[in-house]
Amino acid sequence: MRIRHLIAFAVVAPLLLQSVPAHASQALPPGQKQGRYVRWFYPGQLSYGTLETGAGDSGEGPASTAFLTLPFMGPHIVTSLFDHCYPDYGVNGRICRYDGAFATQSTGGPDPGFSEGYAQTPAGHDYLYYDGHDGYDYALTYEPVAAAAPGIVKSAGWLDPNCHTCLSGLTIEINHGNGLESFYGHLSRIDVAKGQRVQRGQVIGISGMTGTATGPHLHFGIYDLHRAQTPVDPYGWSGSYPDPYAWDRGNLWLSGSPRFADVPLPSVTATAALDAKDVNSIDVSWSSPGGGNNFKVEVVTQDGRMKPWLAQISAGTAVFHGRPNQTYWFWVSVATDLGWTDAAGSGSVQTPSLKHGQDV
Repeated sequence: MRIRHLIAFAVVAPLLLQSVPAHASQALPPGQKQGRYVRWFYPGQLSYGTLETGAGDSGEGPASTAFLTLPFMGPHIVTSLFDHCYPDYGVNGRICRYDGAFATQSTGGPDPGFSEGYAQTPAGHDYLYYDGHDGYDYALTYEPVAAAAPGIVKSAGWLDPNCHTCLSGLTIEINHGNGLESFYGHLSRIDVAKGQRVQRGQVIGISGMTGTATGPHLHFGIYDLHRAQTPVDPYGWSGSYPDPYAWDRGNLWLSGSPRFADVPLPSVTATAALDAKDVNSIDVSWSSPGGGNNFKVEVVTQDGRMKPWLAQISAGTAVFHGRPNQTYWFWVSVATDLGWTDAAGSGSVQTPSLKHGQDV
């Protein structure tokens, strides 16, 4: 049975700056205190390291039913993994990763800064996080969250409408029509509605720290709708010993390893130059990769004010009619049909001064 007490340990900053006891051998002059220990790395939660770059190798091929891509774009740290021993948010002193790696409270010992993360080796810092976790936590800081596969939005809103500081806060669940749903928790913004059909790679919201969270991140999970929303590890199991968890469905990543959705991302290019025929006019051009692009162009005057100029337009060129002896530049923003956005500015352009007796 799925338990949704989604603990917010899954942010990077607290662990990067945590304190640990000083070594007794590091003697200091009287009156001086030991400096604070600063961890300069984050323990790798995946078999291929700390970062999910979209190019890692899980070492396993996809199941015949594989259907997932990553729920974000760009490299991000994985802060917590799926515990095969056992994903029920209970604490039993043992964490098992999809490749068979494990850590125990008795052998490796707990992380001094988080008691439910254990080291894989005695006195080591190779911690796995965290005991009982039923999904993956990614260090997304108020960034776009993408649908991991096509489907229909099953729910979109507060997981507990009566408590906005409980559970996973603002949450989206997507039914993929194969008996499985994807789950996106702790969001700061929701861009879809219940019953809406979404595409792979579509922006569905913005990550955040709503619910039981101490910092911004994304909790991502897969759940079996035919077994009372039993959690499923999208990595499956590739350990050398039998899977301690009986309800996995094999490796569900489309290529066997996590990859970003193959969708075009916007990258705005904006240019501005004086018109050859009218020195008080400026030729402005804008473009971007992406599908169904919708642009907005604003003009910035020399006093720093930004004013609307063009909106709801496609890539193209237009002429801005300015005034003499003024500096202008242009801010161009775009949104694709899948909700990805980008913005960039042009270079600045100076219109010439009027000569004596010249009309504007």
